[in-house]
Formats: sequence, C-alpha cells, structure tokens
Amino acid sequence: MKTQKLNFTYLNNSKVVNNILKGVLGIFAVATFASCVEDGEGLEQFEAKPDGEALAQRFEDNRLNAVQKFTMDAAVGGIITGSQGTQVSFPPNAFGISGSPVTGSVTIQLVEIYDKASILLNNKSTLGQKGNGDKEALKSQGEFFIDAKQGIQELELLALAEVRSKPKLAAEFEGAMQIFRAGDDLDSEDDWVEADENDDGENDDAKIRDAQGTIGDMISYQYDLGDFGWTNLDIWYSYAGAKTEIFIDVPEGYDGDNCAVFLSYDGESNALARMDVWSSTLEMFTEHYGLIPVGQEVHIIVVTDIDGELNYAIQGTTIVDDHIEVISSLAPITQSALESLINSLP
Repeated sequence: MKTQKLNFTYLNNSKVVNNILKGVLGIFAVATFASCVEDGEGLEQFEAKPDGEALAQRFEDNRLNAVQKFTMDAAVGGIITGSQGTQVSFPPNAFGISGSPVTGSVTIQLVEIYDKASILLNNKSTLGQKGNGDKEALKSQGEFFIDAKQGIQELELLALAEVRSKPKLAAEFEGAMQIFRAGDDLDSEDDWVEADENDDGENDDAKIRDAQGTIGDMISYQYDLGDFGWTNLDIWYSYAGAKTEIFIDVPEGYDGDNCAVFLSYDGESNALARMDVWSSTLEMFTEHYGLIPVGQEVHIIVVTDIDGELNYAIQGTTIVDDHIEVISSLAPITQSALESLINSLP
C-alpha cells in the first residue's frame, strides 16, 4: 500500500483509530469482541459471532434455489424460456458424452441473474480479469448458468446453442456487450474472463436483436454458447479520470473469513464488485486493482451470517483519494428485505 494521507469518512468504532490509541497508551489488550459474558449466577453466555461458513452456505443455497429445470428430447432440440424471459435454443443432437450424441430426455438447468441483489446473494460479483491478470469492475446486462444432465451424467454441448437475454425497453439500452465466462460449475467463484465461444481467437460480442413487446420498442441481446457453465453479458467499467484505492474498515471481530464486502456503483444498474482482498496488517478490506474513480458515488454493502440470521450494513459515500470507509455496525435483516434495499439503490 502507498504511504500517504488517508481520508476517513467516519471514525466511530474504527480499528485504525483504536490501534493508534492503544499504541500511545501502551495498552496490550485483545482487540476482539468478548466471546462470553458472566450472568448473575456465574454462568457463561456465549455471544454469537459472524459465521463465514454459514454465509458461504447461504450463497450456495441461493444458487441451488435459483436453478430452473427443463426437459427436452436430445434428438429434437428446442427452446427453453426462463421465468425472467431468458431464452436458450438448442439444435438437434446438441447434447453428448465424450463427443457422441445422446438420445432420449435430457434435463437442462438455467439460472438467470439480472439485478444487484441477485448478483450479491448468489455471490456472482461483476469482477473481471483481463488477459494480463489485472482485475477491473464490469457492467452486466445478465449473468447465466446453463447446464444439462441425463440422469446423474453430466453432458457436454456438441453444437452451439443460442442465448437471448430478456427483452428490455429500447430507451434502457446499454449499448454493445461482450461475452464473459466464469467457470463450469454452479458453485464456481472464478472471476469473469473474456469468452471465445466459437474458438476463432477473438472475444465474442453479443448481437442486438429486436424483440416483441407490449410497451414500446424492445431489445434483447443474443450470443452463441459453446460450452456449459457461467456466461455473462458485460462491458468493462472504463473511466478516464483520476482513480484511487479504497479500504473498508469493518467492526472488530469481522474479517475476510467471516463476512463479505461489495461495492455498488451508483447510476450503474448492474455494476457490483466484491472486495475480496483482506489485509491482515491493516485489518481492512480492499480491492485488487486500485481503479475506483475519485468522485464516484458508491454504496458499500457488508453481509454476514450470525446464528443463522443474515446481518448487513449499507453505507453510501463519495470516493476521495486514498479512501477509507468505516462501517461501525451491522444489523439483522431478512433476505427478502435486503433484496429490496439493494435493488432500490441508485
């Protein structure tokens, strides 16, 4: 990290300030929450703590619950349509094992993600990795998991399938999108990388298609799918002005193992990157790339699981140079209520 002036937006309950005070006063105390307290009869009552394993399980359960299943005749092919409007078209004899087509019924799995709450609660952040290893935020117009099985046997895709995103109003059109991939398994946590579905050596662009709509002109994106797994309609979040690092100072007892921190870009419908770098020296979260625009308005979202209950904090701020944002506390919330809060962010 660079050694220079740090900008604090809020100092209550900050580990940075606490550590300075401890050094000055010469106090060598344990800087964690008390794990237990004594009651009136001398019995220990243990305090529930943030649980990273439970949070990871919640993310996994959310993905499983998001899976939609369809049945198709492998020899005939056909079209499936998700509950949000995503369409996937399979040509005849497109499903196979070891290069040979299968016959009979196959089960197709589809997950469609179009909003920030679903991005966060399924832990499918819009963080992309470039060919040189650099990481940068993406702006998404849809994330999709598509897979096929016959019984318990995983199938491969022998011919290109066609994916069409849900239709949207032409007035909300974002412009050109590229295709990104992020692993073959439902539980993959890989970053998004540029896709080459037709193996021509170039990153694939999504095509723009007119779509039928009942209100005004509608548009959807269409692209070819060459392999099962996660794909995403994205463009890089590019910014020409000054950029900076950002650090998130979470409450005592929280760290990279027991909570998750996300950065939501205001004014971007689906730009939400996970800040998955934990500095054990600074005891703060940061990000890989140091490319947050100075002056950008954002919302920091922190989530964890405590005693089986979702806990959260959402804090809005405007990015300044060498930004440090202090999160003083988290509060319990239902998952549906958190979804509403996230999707109502600017």
